[in-house]
Amino acid sequence: MTDRQRVVRRLQETFAWRDTPVGEFADLSGWWRDPELLRMLGPSLAELHAGEAAGEAAGAAAAGHTDAGQTGQGARPVDAPGRPTVVAGIETRGLVLGPLTALHLGVGFVEVRKEYRIAGEGQRDGDDPMLRAQTPPDYQDGGLTLMAPRRLFGPQDRVLLVDEWIESGAQANAVRRMVAEAGAEWAGVAVIVDACEPRVRERLGVRGLVAEADLPG
Repeated sequence: MTDRQRVVRRLQETFAWRDTPVGEFADLSGWWRDPELLRMLGPSLAELHAGEAAGEAAGAAAAGHTDAGQTGQGARPVDAPGRPTVVAGIETRGLVLGPLTALHLGVGFVEVRKEYRIAGEGQRDGDDPMLRAQTPPDYQDGGLTLMAPRRLFGPQDRVLLVDEWIESGAQANAVRRMVAEAGAEWAGVAVIVDACEPRVRERLGVRGLVAEADLPG
């Protein structure tokens, strides 16, 4: 059994749908309680886009773009084009999964906050200008505004967004607009559960460990 298969099996074994007075919800608490699964999530999410990065790196190597002083067989490409330089995560669960993924990649992490959670004076930029992007008005009964410090993204960055679940892609699309405004490059989205439509998956570059349909019902 491969590492990917082990992760998927544990995700399925520790997941449950729960009935409540207001409807059914996905209970992910078993994922966070399983220490072995928690250890595997960061590397597994990081590797979802590894195929694209490896392909681009191979292309760069074939074109002769190698480190100074290294020639011939085994020469390493200069800054593999597909490799993320930073991981972003949206509160709340993106703030758990993002750092796990960033640690495996050896890059930094940027937290993306929801502005309605920051009250009063905290909403003003002050001396730390913010990037902001809104989701559509029909998202979560009125939409929301996502924000992150502008100084944390730069033109040299390639940003990978990490989250636990994606359906409409509204929040991911908002983060992508923030990344574009900063002049950075979008690397795609790595999620545990992919529940989005094909057009959303293609547009945002979504890769998931498991499809919603493959979770136990």
